[in-house]
Amino acid sequence: MSPASAPTVPTVLPGPRDFYGDLMRASQATRAGFLAERERWLRGVPVEGREELLFEFEMWLRAVERYLNLHNAVVDARARPLVTRDFHEELADVRDAMERAVRVARHLQDPDSDPKMVFRKYVETQLADDRVRRLLIEEELDQETPPESLFVVREAFDALKNLLDNLLQLPLIGLSLFQDVGKLTLREIVLNRYFRPFRPLEFRVEYDRLRSVRLLDVLGTLPPDTRPLYTTAFLGLFRVLHYLSHVDPETQPPVPRRVRVLLSLVRGEAAAVASYLHTELSPKAGSKPLQAATLRAARDLARETERIAREVMVDLDRDPAAALRAAEAFTALFRAQIVALVDALAPNGSLGEEAFAHLTSAQDAALRLRKDLWVYAQLCRAAEGHLRSEDVPAAERVLDALRSFLGYFHDGGYQLLRYADYDAFDRFSSLLVELPWPPEGPGIRSRLAEDLRRFSQTLETTFHAVSRRSLLQGRGFDRPDAEALRDRFLPSATR
Repeated sequence: MSPASAPTVPTVLPGPRDFYGDLMRASQATRAGFLAERERWLRGVPVEGREELLFEFEMWLRAVERYLNLHNAVVDARARPLVTRDFHEELADVRDAMERAVRVARHLQDPDSDPKMVFRKYVETQLADDRVRRLLIEEELDQETPPESLFVVREAFDALKNLLDNLLQLPLIGLSLFQDVGKLTLREIVLNRYFRPFRPLEFRVEYDRLRSVRLLDVLGTLPPDTRPLYTTAFLGLFRVLHYLSHVDPETQPPVPRRVRVLLSLVRGEAAAVASYLHTELSPKAGSKPLQAATLRAARDLARETERIAREVMVDLDRDPAAALRAAEAFTALFRAQIVALVDALAPNGSLGEEAFAHLTSAQDAALRLRKDLWVYAQLCRAAEGHLRSEDVPAAERVLDALRSFLGYFHDGGYQLLRYADYDAFDRFSSLLVELPWPPEGPGIRSRLAEDLRRFSQTLETTFHAVSRRSLLQGRGFDRPDAEALRDRFLPSATR
C-alpha cells in the first residue's frame, strides 16, 4: 500500500486541563498516590458535606501539631519563665481540639467498616496468642486503606485524650511533660499514611477551591509564568480564612478552648504566606507596581500578625473575649490583603469589607455557573444531534467547539461546582480527552452520542439545581447573555 493510500490513524489530542487541580496536585507530588486514593475514597463517603468534614479534621490535626510547638504558641515569658510555667491550660486546649477531631473523624468513618474495625480492636485485646495478636496489630498499622488510616489516627487521639485527662489531674504540668506530649502527638500525626496534615502552601483538590468569579477571571488573564505564583498566594490566603470560618463570631465568651489551638495555626500559616509573598512572588510578580503591591501585602501580613499576637493573643489566659477579637482581627487582615492584591492585578478602586463581599459573592458565582452549564449542555446536545444524523463534519466542528469550551469551563464554572458534582464532570472530561480524533466508525460515534446524551442530562439537572438556589430567587435566566457565550465557541453558521 502506498503512503498516499494508507488509512489515517486516529490520534488522541491533548485535552483541556484543570489548571487549579493540576497546581494543587503538584504541591503534594511526593504523596500523590496516597492522596489520589484518598480522593477516590472521599467521593464514595455517603455523608453530606464530606469534603468540609475532611477539611476540619485535617485542620485540627495540623492545629494540634502547631500548638504543641511553643514557637507557634503565644506564651508571655515575661510573666513567668517557661521552665517554671504550669502548662495545664495549654494541655486542656489540646484535649478539646483532639476531642473535636475524634468527633469529626467518626462522622467520616464508613458506617459498615467502623464496627468491623472496632470489633477487630476488641479481639486484639482478648487474644492470648501473642503471634496472632501481633499480626492483627501489624495489619492495623499498615493502614492499607483510607478508612483504616482514619481509624488508626482516631484511636491514637482517643488514647492521647485519655492520657491528657489523667495528666490534667496533676498539680503541676511542667515544660518537659508538655514537650513529651507534643512528641507523642507529632509521631501519631506524621506517621499517618492518608491523613498526614498538609504542609503550608500545600493544597487539596477536595476543598481548596477559589470560588470568586472576578478572581478566577483575573487569574485567567495572567501570563503562564506568573499565574501559578499568584494562584498559590490566593489559595494560601483563602485557606486561612477557611480556618477562621470555624470560629463562630456569635459565640458568647468563653469560647471553646480549641479556638486557642486554631489561632496558633492561623498565626503560623500567616507567617508562611507572608514569607511566600516576599521571597517567592514579589521577585517574579511582573511590573514594578505589582512587585510593590506584593511586598506591601507581605509586610502588612507579617506586621499585623505580630501585632495581633502581641496585643490580643497574649491576653488569651486573662480575657475570655480575646480569642474572638483575635479571630476577628485576622479575618479583617486577610480579607484586606486579598482585596488589595486583586485590585493591584485589575484595578477598580474597590477596597474594604464591602469590596470583599462583592469579590466573593455567592450570587455572582451561581449566576456564572448557571450560564456555563447551559452553554455546556447546548454544545453537548448539538454534538449528539449531528452524530445521530451521521453529519460527521458538523459533529466534528461542534466537538472542536466543545473541547475549546472545556478549557474556558475549567478555568471558571468548574471551580464553582459543589464537590459532589465533580465526579460526573471529571469522567466526561476524561472521555473527551481520551477520545480518538477524529471519532471514526459508526460504533465509536454511536457510543459518543449516547455519552453526550447522558451527560447533557447531568448538565441540565445541575442547571436546574443551581437555578433553585435561594440566592437566585427572582433572578431570571439571562438567555441572550448565555447565547452570546455559546456563539463565542460555536457560531450559528456552524451549528
